[in-house]
Amino acid sequence: MQNKSKLDPRIRRTRRFIREAFISLLEEKDFNKISIHELTKRADINRVTFYLHYKDINDMVESIFDELLSDIESILSNQGNNVDELKSLVLLLEHIADNAHLYKLLLVSKNIQFFTPRLMELLHRLILNNTEEITVKKAESVPAMNIPRDIAAWYGTSAIVGTISLWLGNDMPYSPKFLAEQMVMLNPLQSSRKNITY
Repeated sequence: MQNKSKLDPRIRRTRRFIREAFISLLEEKDFNKISIHELTKRADINRVTFYLHYKDINDMVESIFDELLSDIESILSNQGNNVDELKSLVLLLEHIADNAHLYKLLLVSKNIQFFTPRLMELLHRLILNNTEEITVKKAESVPAMNIPRDIAAWYGTSAIVGTISLWLGNDMPYSPKFLAEQMVMLNPLQSSRKNITY
């Protein structure tokens, strides 16, 4: 995907118009029922202009997804090896809050359903890369249990996506910072490099 910062301002502006028109239409109908004619009319551009940017609607949607996932990966990967989970979560939730209209359509509404699997795939990979085997010890009298990394990553991915989806679905009743703090306290992966005792 071409770097956004290197795109001509006119290209960025046109793509923003197309994206805003798509979001507007997605509020009204299923993704599969949106036509290029409707999209270009809503964006106030002609079909030729649309085809200068995208092959078809699927290509446009993939481009939007790629941009969002690239932003998320950048946010969650910017700590390098010194992962600060709270800071990363706050930045992620702030990004989602800034684009709440779009993320609510992608994660909560039923009009388009193939963004969530891609988001979960990305989060699973990032969590897996930053998680060692977890050792859980419930009590002194109970032997410690090792939790495989992949199971820990599945659990963490589902918890993050599920919490964000419900947060959006309830019109974000908590600030990104407060929600991030609660998620870190609840998340066993924060202790992935040490024993978890409860």
